[in-house]
Amino acid sequence: MKIRKEEIKDRAQVLQVIHDAFGQWDECDLVKQLHLDDDVLFGLVAEEEGEIIGHILFSAMEITSPHLHIQTASLAPLSVMPAYQGQGIGSRLVELGIQACRDIEDLSGIIVLGDPAYYSRFGFASSLTEHLDAPFKGDAFMGLEFRKNIFPENGKVIYSQAFGLQT
Repeated sequence: MKIRKEEIKDRAQVLQVIHDAFGQWDECDLVKQLHLDDDVLFGLVAEEEGEIIGHILFSAMEITSPHLHIQTASLAPLSVMPAYQGQGIGSRLVELGIQACRDIEDLSGIIVLGDPAYYSRFGFASSLTEHLDAPFKGDAFMGLEFRKNIFPENGKVIYSQAFGLQT
């Protein structure tokens, strides 16, 4: 298996992977709109024998407060073809995606809405987001900070428009 940056030529296969992983088109529509809005930071694909079997996407997100404005990434979606799930492909995509985000100079962290048991293995924690003004709350809304305490107290989380979460 090879993991590499997503390219435009991958788009149709990526959308099929996302559809098959989630069993619906909603996440595909989100990904298409993020690309149309130019809000995608990058995507990674897992490829085996020329076939894309996994995908992860990171898009632009902001956290603002009166004293601080930081750029973060939203991790969504993470998709692996059903026949390949449970083999560590998703974990490898997350690990490499986190490292790629750390390499982007202006990013201060990553936000994800997902299974706490899964994402906590990579350092994501809801304790890092519970003080934020965000459309989500609870254990599934997690953050990963690249610098300790960088997410500002009562900072407002602003997702890309494609998520449809604007107030």
